[in-house]
Amino acid sequence: MSEYDNGHILVSQSCKRLTDAGVKVNLGAHGQLQGLGVHWELWMLAQGGMTNMEALRAGTLNGANYIGMDDHIGSLEEGKLADLIILDKNPLEDIQNSNSVIYTMINGRLYDTETMNEIGNYDKPRRQFYWERDGYSPAFDWHGNAHVGCSCTTGH
Repeated sequence: MSEYDNGHILVSQSCKRLTDAGVKVNLGAHGQLQGLGVHWELWMLAQGGMTNMEALRAGTLNGANYIGMDDHIGSLEEGKLADLIILDKNPLEDIQNSNSVIYTMINGRLYDTETMNEIGNYDKPRRQFYWERDGYSPAFDWHGNAHVGCSCTTGH
């Protein structure tokens, strides 16, 4: 528990103190399984004391501002580019509602997140992802049974 408190919690509390001091804290998630890192980091920021709105700003407006693109992205405004997600629960009520994504819009095209089929302007079922195709990588047959175990060469 002390590692948790002195790592994860201490970092999130420090982010809250920075926010209170006027520093724009940015979300910094990276490649965990299917983007879960974004949700985990939002939740972590809230655990440290940020309001849900402050945590959401860290993942939208603040990052756009940091890279100098806040005139083009980071908020929903007329004339801005808008890749977005649609939730069926309000993250302002509970930050963990950030994972209640039902639709995703990319470049003006709407997708059902359960199936990843395109809906809206087009009714188009998705094709297989490259990694789902048989023969994708004969050197790594993940389509078969996976062997999970020790990676050392002792044979156990």
